[in-house]
Amino acid sequence: MKFSLIHVKELDASLLVQWKGMLQTNTVYCSPYYQPVFTMIASHARDDARLLICEDQNRLTGIWPFHALSKFRSEAIGGFLSDYQGPVRLPSVEWRMEEALKSMQCRYLGFNHMPAEFSDFKRYAWLHSQSHILDMTGGFDAYAMRLTEKRDASLLKKVATNERKLAKKFGELRFEMQSSSQADYQALLAGKSEQFARTVGAGHDIFRLEWVCAMLEEIRTTQGAEFAGILSTLHAGDTLIAAHFGMRSRQVLHYWFPWYCTDYAEYSPGLILLAQCARNAEGLGITSIDLGRGDQAYKLRFATGANQLCEGVISSPAILAQMQAKLYQGKQGLRQSAFGEQLRKLRATLKAK
Repeated sequence: MKFSLIHVKELDASLLVQWKGMLQTNTVYCSPYYQPVFTMIASHARDDARLLICEDQNRLTGIWPFHALSKFRSEAIGGFLSDYQGPVRLPSVEWRMEEALKSMQCRYLGFNHMPAEFSDFKRYAWLHSQSHILDMTGGFDAYAMRLTEKRDASLLKKVATNERKLAKKFGELRFEMQSSSQADYQALLAGKSEQFARTVGAGHDIFRLEWVCAMLEEIRTTQGAEFAGILSTLHAGDTLIAAHFGMRSRQVLHYWFPWYCTDYAEYSPGLILLAQCARNAEGLGITSIDLGRGDQAYKLRFATGANQLCEGVISSPAILAQMQAKLYQGKQGLRQSAFGEQLRKLRATLKAK
């Protein structure tokens, strides 16, 4: 097994064909994150994008896109925008991670959206999570039946009721699965920025970062058969009340940045938007809507399945990762303790003042 390192700009036609071929070997690679286009877009926004190439007996067996942050640390391609991480490889191929890390020319690589089925990463993981999905196989009616059996039989009825109430009070509802409106896209970004400021503080607004905006804009304007940006919108009369921006491969829509106007919160416009995306997915050939990691209430209500993920660190020397794992476990223990509960109450009291 031989590793080599190249800049993404050195990706040639032969490597590209082989990369696309490996995508057919595992259903997890159906996510748009594993498409070469996503990596190339990341490389246009950031010059630190690299490819770790793995060959065995002169045959390509894997490609791992990443960002070389420094001689010490690397991160997943797309950074914190990446909801699926790790290499694209032929079946049953596993790597000696210390050797891979050395070939990346770094000593530390964290991951937090790694498919749990990648067993050679699993041993470095200290946390497991899941990415909830809507199984759209067979179309919307088949999904609705699965939802009724597994989750909430009344959910879609409640959504339909809210649609009627909204239309009656504010005007006819208009849903667009694939909008090209620049104004609606900018309204979505502004809404997400306001949401960041309201919930976690303006300093955590990712849409202030130039490389993030550059990536999202190029994704939005990319409209290929294998990879495309997608902006879905919901209007009541002439007013935009909810929108979503994400990306899709041939089969998977990754539900990425949803937003709704809080003035209409009592009608759950965000749920209406997601239900409409599900209803219209079949027309685009979508067989799965991936809601991303996290157990938010709307994900639990709409999902009919989940992809398992894990989080951890690979380091050299290994003690760096071990120390971080112990630190994380210590923080979790504190949060779950009686003392941790007292600290949260004190923080809430001070914040209220």
